[in-house]
Order: sequence, then C-alpha cells, then structure tokens
Amino acid sequence: MISQETVWKEIWPVVETLIQATVAEDPEAIGRLLAPNEQAAEMLDLFGFAVFDILLKTVLGREQLGVTRAVETENGRYVHVEYAWPEPGQKDNSYTAADVVAVRLEQVEGAWRVVEINPASADLPLTGGRARGILASSKALSEKDKVPAEPWILPVALYGGLLQIPVQATAMDDAVEELLLPGLQHRTYGVMSLLRGRRLWRDFKAAAQPHLGQPAGWAAAVEFIVSEQNMRSQTQAAAAKNYKVNLSTLVPRVRQIKKMLNIQGLDERYTDLQTTQIVYTDQGHERVKR
Repeated sequence: MISQETVWKEIWPVVETLIQATVAEDPEAIGRLLAPNEQAAEMLDLFGFAVFDILLKTVLGREQLGVTRAVETENGRYVHVEYAWPEPGQKDNSYTAADVVAVRLEQVEGAWRVVEINPASADLPLTGGRARGILASSKALSEKDKVPAEPWILPVALYGGLLQIPVQATAMDDAVEELLLPGLQHRTYGVMSLLRGRRLWRDFKAAAQPHLGQPAGWAAAVEFIVSEQNMRSQTQAAAAKNYKVNLSTLVPRVRQIKKMLNIQGLDERYTDLQTTQIVYTDQGHERVKR
C-alpha cells in the first residue's frame, strides 16, 4: 500500500519535474523521467518534447495546478496521479474535465518513472473514439480550416486525428515505417494509432524477421490491421490502393501478421478502444482495471 507520504515526497515530484522540463523544452530531462519502451517514452521518440505540452496541458498557459487524487493498482505496480489546471478566478480553485490530466507511474530500478500520460481523468481516459465523438459535436473549431480554436481542445484533436504533429525522422527505423506513419497521418489517424501501429509492426518484425522487399505491401497490411483495431470502415482494397499495391500482396501479409502476433478481434496491445479505468472495490477503495 503506497502511503500518502510516498506520493508527496517521491511520486508527485516526478510529475512536477516532468512539467518543468516540458516548459523548459528539454527533451533530455524529459527522457530521464520516462519508463523505457512505454507510451510516454514512445511519444517522445515519435514527436519530441512538443507533444508533452499538449499531453500535460501546459498549453493552457495556467500558472497553478493541484493534485486531485492518487490511485494505486491492486498489485501495487502502478500509481495513477491525477492533477488539474484550475482556470484563474474560479472560486475554490474549481476546474472542469478539460483541465484534468492523469499520469501513470511505476518503479524502474528503484525510481518512479512515468509510464503513460492521458489528457483526461483517470476514470474516463481519452481514447481515439471518444476524441472523434467530441470533435464531431464541438463548436470550438475554426469554421475556415477546421483546426482547433481553443487550447483545451488540442489534446482531443491530437487523439482524434485532427491535429497532426510531424513525426521525427529518427523515429522511423525502416522503409515500412517511412510509408506507414505519414500514411496514417494523411488519413487522420490519431496519435495513439500511430504509436500502436508502429508498435505492431516492430513486434511483428522482431518475431518474424520478414524480408522487407516491397515495403508498401507491409505498410498497407499494417494500416489495414490498425483500421480494424480502431473500428474504421476501411476495406482491404482501400488499404491496398493507398499504398499502390495489389490485393494479392496485401492479403497474405495481413494474415501472416495476425497469425504471428495472435491478433483476434480487438487486441489491447494495439487498440485504445479498451483502456485502463478506475473502478471501486467492495471495500470502497479506488483500484484500476483494464
């Protein structure tokens, strides 16, 4: 059981330091605070420090923030810290859902490190599907070019695919990723789809060590699986057309990837439609489940 003292003296200072490093635009300092090979580290690798300004909501430009709660998982591995940026002038430092951020941390070699950042509350995390729903009904968009008009909507636009941050050249390891990631952005996939699409390809490549000839065929196959994991109505023919390959090239590669990675239906490794949420146990304690 994590004590309140541990939260305040060991865990929360990591989040504060991450916020300070983001404001200072210091990618090296940010990287030292992240758990390797997890969501937050992958975000830094893909997009650089700029994405943290949106995820942590420092983009709101508020001077004050406050911890709203800390939640420990049942096995004690993770701690979720939730904080908010109250709008100046509000009574009792009140805040809205748009002001809240949830940060998940774990101990790595004896030190607390950030695993994941979600620009929403711990019990209602932002996903690509939820973001697209908010964008569809939001009036906080520019009518002229349909870009976010208010800072609070930037995280939603990032997850919903309306806002695209350039992928760093160093984040693409091979010709497949050089086609796949820009392709997903061009078709307005959200930030988590890029992260998990790259993860899917790298998991498959590590397991199967495929011949990388015709990289467009592999990119098309991965995008089709990503579209399934996001429940987007993209056909195999459309995915093949996007990369100018034949169905006879795409179809066997889709099957090979799914078989090697044992993908059956929605897979929590590659979709954010199923995400971590806070629930209450019979004893009334807050816990986390997937």
